[in-house]
Order: sequence, then structure tokens, then C-alpha cells
Amino acid sequence: MHVGTNHWALLVINIKEKEFHVYDSLRNKDRPDIPKYVEELRRYMKGKHIDAKNWSLRYPDPCPQQGSGDDCAIFTCKYMDCLARRDTQRFTFSQDDMPTVRARFALHFIKAYFNAQECSERI
Repeated sequence: MHVGTNHWALLVINIKEKEFHVYDSLRNKDRPDIPKYVEELRRYMKGKHIDAKNWSLRYPDPCPQQGSGDDCAIFTCKYMDCLARRDTQRFTFSQDDMPTVRARFALHFIKAYFNAQECSERI
């Protein structure tokens, strides 16, 4: 989710625990727009016949925090990567790892681009 005017954080629907989880590299719990996003998700889920009216908003730990002001998107992508792999043990990354994380993401996208090009040439 885009928070404020220049920050990214991850909002997760945790159906198993009936909670909304926020992974925020700046850990600012007082942002007024996060509850607005949660309300939007509640309305969406109600349309899917899921009653999330009483679900709580939680900021899970561990949640690595950024040091500089411009890595929130990379942190958000790394949170998604770890959660998609169900690997919260790898939430051990830090600000010091961001150049490597950024390079790995770039390499992944470059490989995906060339794989797609190769597939389209075979068609």
C-alpha cells in the first residue's frame, strides 16, 4: 500500500488468524491512512461473504526496519518474497542487505524479461 505521499508498506489479510498484518519498514503505527486501507479491505471481503468486521490490525515481529529514507519499496518487496515462500525465518535481512536484495530483484526481472522474449520468439 502507498502510505502518505512517499512511503510503501505491506498490508496482508491473514485469514487463518482473522487479522490484518502490516509490515512497515518505518514502523509508524500512527499513520491515519492505514486504517482507511483496512476498511477498504473489509468492504471488499464483505462482498466475498467474509465478515472481517472484528478482525484486528497487527504489526508482526520480526519486521526489519530501514535505515535510509528511500528503501521502503525494496523492504516491502522483500517482505512479500519471504511471506510468499512462507519463510519468516528469512526476515533476518536489514538495511545493510538492501544493495544485494536490490541486485537480486533486478537480476530476477532481467531473467524473466529474456525468458519471455525467448518464449515469444518460439511462437
